[in-house]
Amino acid sequence: LVGDFMIDDTNYADCLTLYNFNHVDKIKGKESFSYIFNDNINYIRSLYNRGKIRNITYDTIQKTILCGSIYLGYDLFVCPHCGNESIVPHKCHSKLCTSCGTKEAKLRATHISSIALDAKHRHIVFTIPKHLRSYFIKDRSLLNLLFIAAETLLPVFLMMQSTEKSKCPYSYKNDRNKIVFGSVLTLHTFGRDLKWNLHIHCLVCEEAFDTKKNKMKNFSFISYKKLRKTWMYQVLDLLSKQKLKHFRYLKQRFYDELVNGFYVYAKKKEKDNDDNNVDDCVNYITRYTSRPPMAENRIIKYEDDKKMIRWWYNRHEDEKYIEVYESVENFINNLILHCPDENFKRSDTMVSIQTGIKSISETERKKKDLKNKLDHLKYRTHMIESLQKNTLLCSCGNLMKCEYT
Repeated sequence: LVGDFMIDDTNYADCLTLYNFNHVDKIKGKESFSYIFNDNINYIRSLYNRGKIRNITYDTIQKTILCGSIYLGYDLFVCPHCGNESIVPHKCHSKLCTSCGTKEAKLRATHISSIALDAKHRHIVFTIPKHLRSYFIKDRSLLNLLFIAAETLLPVFLMMQSTEKSKCPYSYKNDRNKIVFGSVLTLHTFGRDLKWNLHIHCLVCEEAFDTKKNKMKNFSFISYKKLRKTWMYQVLDLLSKQKLKHFRYLKQRFYDELVNGFYVYAKKKEKDNDDNNVDDCVNYITRYTSRPPMAENRIIKYEDDKKMIRWWYNRHEDEKYIEVYESVENFINNLILHCPDENFKRSDTMVSIQTGIKSISETERKKKDLKNKLDHLKYRTHMIESLQKNTLLCSCGNLMKCEYT
């Protein structure tokens, strides 16, 4: 028994013998999250009973284990010619399932790319110091403040740059709502080593529309010094209004020691943006909005008899290859730490979008491209591209039809 689900611990897809499941992926091996969770379900249950993990995390783990089985429901397909039947089990659509998360990330990236302008974009990464991260673990509702800070920062910062030569240094405050720009924000709560490392990826269009002058304006130049200081001010100002313990002392310490502000990466690409650059950037920053913090192919070996696991990552600072050999309990603790709260949009899961100005012809073209890309992500076409065969094609050569869901 896993939660409210009845499940055979030795074979959680024991329904495979009931119908024709030739189109269903083979049961994953030991180096998969579903197997690891199922093999350590007693430890996970003990954490839940002691109040060490949240309800949403426990529910997500259960769904990951049951993904691809009829316990989550199924669709029945019947051949109209010979009557042959085939079942397609429902997927879990959880945040810790790699197969479900990959498709969700593709769908989200497709929608975002469809509203992005065909112009140069800048990839910016906003970070916060280690001493602040513990506040966000204790109260995850504070994560939304990082989006508010970034959304507030961008128009203010762009207007500050455009009014640098103005006689009045505060004129940007009156004009900050007159600049319309496009941006995409996504939140990552993890680093490559699976530790709690909050940072926001921002994809901002370098072309903005000046409603006051009724023309497009270029913002390719960015002052790193001002950007870092403005980002630090916005974050600390929002957190200071939350009445956090010992925060007043910490805020003053940041202003005294971090004279250059919080670290922000906003390096301009040496290579000019090509037509696929925006799509590539969107795919990069949204890839973990619906997927686990790491890919399953980074798991080298899971020793279920010793309850030890070996996995790897490339260190961000120098891309050095690092292998980690640790207990599976520690691995699970680090992995489930990044499970988002229910209905928390980190792009749903957290994407904040401000659309730019487009021509009618460009909008129509984007709609057609979106439709074509979404058609390729439908179940039948997606399975054909993944498995190189039509999974709903009966052995008699006719296409099966859905009879029950």
